[in-house]
Amino acid sequence: MTLEERIKKARERARKSAEQLFKPLPKEIQEELEKETALGNPENLVKPDNKDE
Repeated sequence: MTLEERIKKARERARKSAEQLFKPLPKEIQEELEKETALGNPENLVKPDNKDE
């Protein structure tokens, strides 16, 4: 196998892998990510100076 063939094969595998990684999220997951309580906000995050939490 020549270097060009190996590069071509690697690019094809990378393209297929990228399609799987970056496909659109299902509607349910996207809605959950858009909720501000799921991502956190300054009011519900633990403050680093409070070591009891």
